[in-house]
Amino acid sequence: MLKPQKIVRSLRDFIEIVSELQGSGLELWFRGHGSAEWSLVPKLYRQRNKNTNRKMKDKQMREQDDEIREQFARMATNLSDIVPKNKWDWYFVMQHYGTRTRLLDWTENSLIALYFAVRHNQGYFDAAVWALDPWKLNRRVVGKKEVIPPGDPGTTTKDVRPYQRWLHARFAKGRWARWPVAIYPGHILRRIGAQRSCFTIHGRDRRGLEAISRELNIPLRKIVVPSWNVEPIKQSLDEFGIDEATVFPDLEGLSGAVNYWNDEPVEAKPHVGVYTRLGRSKVDRDGIGVFAISRIKRGTKLFHGDCEEMVWIDKNDLPRGPRQIRKLYDDFAIIKTDEKDKKTRYACPLNFNRLTVSWYLNSSRRPNVGCDKDYNFFALRDIERDEELTVDYSTYSEEP
Repeated sequence: MLKPQKIVRSLRDFIEIVSELQGSGLELWFRGHGSAEWSLVPKLYRQRNKNTNRKMKDKQMREQDDEIREQFARMATNLSDIVPKNKWDWYFVMQHYGTRTRLLDWTENSLIALYFAVRHNQGYFDAAVWALDPWKLNRRVVGKKEVIPPGDPGTTTKDVRPYQRWLHARFAKGRWARWPVAIYPGHILRRIGAQRSCFTIHGRDRRGLEAISRELNIPLRKIVVPSWNVEPIKQSLDEFGIDEATVFPDLEGLSGAVNYWNDEPVEAKPHVGVYTRLGRSKVDRDGIGVFAISRIKRGTKLFHGDCEEMVWIDKNDLPRGPRQIRKLYDDFAIIKTDEKDKKTRYACPLNFNRLTVSWYLNSSRRPNVGCDKDYNFFALRDIERDEELTVDYSTYSEEP
C-alpha cells in the first residue's frame, strides 16, 4: 500500500514526518537509499545472466545463492574471529559485509536510515528513506503479527518452522516461499547492534518490495530528500551525533568520521574549467561540433572535470542492429586492435546517454587539439573564440 511520498527539507521535517507516521498506528522499520530512484530489490536479484544479459531463471538463482553461501562460509573463518552458529547468522554476516544475498537491510532507528540515505550522496540527486510496517507484512505472509529472530537458539522450533522456507540448508531441495518476510538477526556483529539492524528476506517474487506491498496491501511509505537538502541534513545529523563512528563502531568508522569533521567544503561552480560548447559543425556539415567559448591558450587541458570512464567492447560483441545503434559505436568509440591477441575493441562511454562534450570533437588532418596516451585532450596551439576544435582521430583510434 504505497501512499504519496513525503518531501523532507530539514532534519526537523524528517522527525515530524516519522512522528506523524508512527502516531497513525504504524510500527515501522526504515531503510535509507542514496538515490530516490532505487527500487527495494535485494542485491542478489539485481544480477543478470552474464552470457545472455537476461534475468536468471529461478533454478539458476537458487544455485547461485547456494554457491555464494558455500564459498563465503568456506573461506571466511580464516579472515575473522566471528564464528556464526547457524545458517541464519552466516547469511546476516554475508549481508553486512556486502555479499550478494536475498536480504534487504532495515533499521528500527529512523535517523540511522536517514544517515545511510545521505551518507554517500554528494547532492547530485534525490535520496530517500523507506518506512515499512513489518508486523503487518508478516501477518499477511505467515499469518501471525510477529517478527522473530529465526537464528536465535532461544527461539522455539515451532516458531522457527514457518521461516525455514526462506532459507534452506545449502544445496537442499525445496522451493523458496513466494513473498518477502521480516526477521530479526542475532547481534553476532557489533555493527548489527549499533545500526539496530533488521531484515526482510525475499523469496521467489523478484519484484521490488514497493510493487509487492501494493499487491499485499502492506503499509509502505517513501520519504524523499531533495538533492539540494542532502548536505544540510548530513551536517544536522553530525551535530546530533549520527556519523560514521556511530553507525560503524570500529576504527574504520572512526576514521571516516574524523575525515568528515576535518573536510573543507568545496563549492566549485559548474562553469569553472569549461572552455567549450556544442554547435553546428563547419567540418561535418550534417553534424555537431565543439567550439571555443573564449580564447584558449596552447597546452590547456580542455575538458577538466569530464571524469569520463570508458568500457572496452569486443568488436564481435557489438550489436548487429538496429543500424542507428551500431552507428553510435562507429561515430563515437575509440577503436584499437591489440597486437598480441589481434582482437579489435571499441572504447565507449559507460552508456551512450552519458556522452560529454569531448565525444563530439570532429576529425581533421590539420587539428588544433591533441590527445595524450590517457585520452586527455589539450590545445595544440592558441585557439580563438568561436573557433571549432578538431583532433586527428588517426593519432589515437583506428577507422571503423
